[in-house]
This record gives sequence, C-alpha cells and structure tokens, in this order.
Amino acid sequence: MTLPQTARPGARAAQAQAFKALAHAARLEVFFFLVRARRPVPAGEVQAALEIPGPTLSHHLAVLSRAGLVQSRKEERFVYYSTRPDTVSQLVRLLTACC
Repeated sequence: MTLPQTARPGARAAQAQAFKALAHAARLEVFFFLVRARRPVPAGEVQAALEIPGPTLSHHLAVLSRAGLVQSRKEERFVYYSTRPDTVSQLVRLLTACC
C-alpha cells in the first residue's frame, strides 16, 4: 500500500543540498564541531581544533554556508561561524518523519 502524496514526507532541493554538503567527511566533522560548540566560533579556532589547513577549511565552510547549514558574522579581523538552528531543525524533522 502506498501513502497518498500528501502523507509522504518529501525533501526539497534545499534540504537535498544540505545533505549533499554533509556527505563529505571533513565537512561533517566541521559541522559537528560547530554543533557541539553551541556558540559562534572563530575560523581560527575551528582550524586549530580540527587541524585543517586554512584554505581547505574556508572551502568547507563556504559549502556548508551555501547549503544553509552554517552562518557567519565578521567582527573586526575575525569571522565567527555557527550552525543555523532553523535549517538543522528542518533536517531533523525530515529524518524523523521518514523513520
């Protein structure tokens, strides 16, 4: 028996892009670090903690940002990164609705 289309949870393109961004081990590690931090973290701190070269980290943060998973703010010389709780909550709801 198949569920009516309205009863089936479906992923939107933005959600699929978020999962695609998380499908890389280094990006997943960066994302988990930011989730555990529960605060905006300067890029240098992320780099030091995860031992990822600066240009590589910058690339991964840009991919996560384009996917809507992280946000950034610049304060003087530093750029702080944090997760976007709204997007993370949507992904969790999607996964729990499917399982």
